[in-house]
Amino acid sequence: MVNRVVKVVVTGPVNAGKTTLIRTLSDVPVVCTNESATDDVAGMKDLTTVAMDHGICYPSEGMELHLYGTPGQRRFDFMWEILAVGAHAILFLVDGSDPESIEEVSYIYDHFGERINIPELILVTKSDLEAALSPADIAATMGIDSNHVVACDPRDTNAAKATLIAFIESQKLEVCEPII
Repeated sequence: MVNRVVKVVVTGPVNAGKTTLIRTLSDVPVVCTNESATDDVAGMKDLTTVAMDHGICYPSEGMELHLYGTPGQRRFDFMWEILAVGAHAILFLVDGSDPESIEEVSYIYDHFGERINIPELILVTKSDLEAALSPADIAATMGIDSNHVVACDPRDTNAAKATLIAFIESQKLEVCEPII
């Protein structure tokens, strides 16, 4: 049996949880291109993605989800373009407790929206924090349909996998053969 292969781009601002989500979902060791953080990012975390993260999830028999995480910094936006080639869907992560993250995800959302037209979902991370905006508030801030924004803890394997599978299945995506 040939697996359905779905390429999913995972993008969003620095520190939104992209690498964490991919590590949580992947059933194989994750390829990470993390390097020491510099400039303002160093104040948030020690390491940051500079090219991509890649993991593979096997949520059900006959399905492979290839997860490609982008760097969050604009200076690496050329990687956004590269990783989007051939993608079937895109997940935008945003730290719901950080106004700068919400502003930045709007920029990234517009950037991709100008270049590709594929199914998308915005995952609000850190929504359990007191200062966090609700998914509905983030949708309103971004001027998009609130059905495209959901809360998700990228550390919770079961919840994250259920969210991703529900999204993928709801899209009835045309998928490709495995890429070697």
